[in-house]
Amino acid sequence: MQRAQLKEFYGYGLILIVLAAVQIYSVYVATTTDLSLTWKHYLGFGATALAGILWAFRKPQYLFYALGLTFVLGYENLLGFTPTLDFTSTQYYIDSTPLPVSYQDFSMYMLLIWAYVANGRLRTMMQSLFVRG
Repeated sequence: MQRAQLKEFYGYGLILIVLAAVQIYSVYVATTTDLSLTWKHYLGFGATALAGILWAFRKPQYLFYALGLTFVLGYENLLGFTPTLDFTSTQYYIDSTPLPVSYQDFSMYMLLIWAYVANGRLRTMMQSLFVRG
């Protein structure tokens, strides 16, 4: 692998280590307190396991999409990683009809880190969308 590809690949590995550590902490908190894990946590465990398998088989092109989708779904409050699903919520109004919007802070920060690690691949993707060939 080239240097940029290795940087991206090991960056994904560090992201997966952080995700696994947070999820192990979530299991620890759930077993030592009265907090129970929800279906969002289990979906988050599955998404992390899938990304870990892709990382183990050295498939960075698929791992890019798997991690991006995992963090976007976590950001949209559909996957859970932290023990308590702390989220920021707001409301938008369309003709006085409230539309509640919420997102998880942890997933937002992890999405930003993922974008930093994968910036070369994201840049190439965006250039291919806007440049005629």
